[in-house]
Amino acid sequence: MTRPPTPPRPDPDEPIFNVWGPDGASIRCRICGAVDDVVFTEVPSMAGYGEDTSAHCTRCGSAETTDPIFGWRATPATWPPPPKHDQP
Repeated sequence: MTRPPTPPRPDPDEPIFNVWGPDGASIRCRICGAVDDVVFTEVPSMAGYGEDTSAHCTRCGSAETTDPIFGWRATPATWPPPPKHDQP
C-alpha cells in the first residue's frame, strides 16, 4: 500500500490555527484541516504576571503556546499520522 504524499508543512513562524468561514466564527487547524476541533486554555502565568495560553487540535495534536517569558511557540504534529504497525 502506498502512502499519500505529505502536504507541505507551514512555516514554523506562522500560526498553526487561523479563523475560518464567511464570518470568521470558526477556527481551522492548518496542519490537518480540522474546523472547530481546537481547545483553548488560559491560566495565570507561573511567571507571576500575564497569562499562559495553550491551543491544541484534538484531531492531530498540533499546538501553540504563549507565555510572558518565552513568548509564542508552535508545535505542529505529523500529518497524516504514520501508519500503525501490528506488533506480534
